Amino acid sequence: MEKLQLFVVLLGGYNKGDLLEAHNLFIGVGSSLESLKEQMKRSWSGATHLDGYMILNHVDGYDINIIEGTSSDTGYPMLVIANIGFYKEGKFAEFHNLIPFVLSGENDSILEKMKRDPDFAEGQVLTESTRSHIDDKHVITSFDVDDVISIQKNLPSHIVELIPADTKKENILKMGYQFTDLKKM
Repeated sequence: MEKLQLFVVLLGGYNKGDLLEAHNLFIGVGSSLESLKEQMKRSWSGATHLDGYMILNHVDGYDINIIEGTSSDTGYPMLVIANIGFYKEGKFAEFHNLIPFVLSGENDSILEKMKRDPDFAEGQVLTESTRSHIDDKHVITSFDVDDVISIQKNLPSHIVELIPADTKKENILKMGYQFTDLKKM
């Protein structure tokens, strides 16, 4: 049996009437990216392609192990993905960075986790309206956070085990167009 891997995928596509490409996030478990194509398409009807993906194996001192089954546990430690929005001086665009991290407990500081990201930190010195942020407006002290997404809550048929580990397993990050045939499914 092939090892199950945790995939976080950036889908690109268009909803009816869109003038610009839109994006959505897909979180899935499979033996390969190819094994998740049908699930990705079902997750968002506007998806036409992938813009990139991550395979998460280790985050913040924890190895990630995926097992089949259901879990009602949404306690700590908790693996999350933060969607950081930021602007750059002189650029007519909003940039985004997806950052995985582990919340160790309810007093763990999301702000401290965000400060590790150079784009987020750089964006904190901009004016209030252009400051780094998270879109659904999680207000955290002096800034707001777009989205903080629980991985476990998005995997109803799998359990995300976070195992403390001293040695770091490598995560995989691939950017660029992939599966440009999602629209055909």
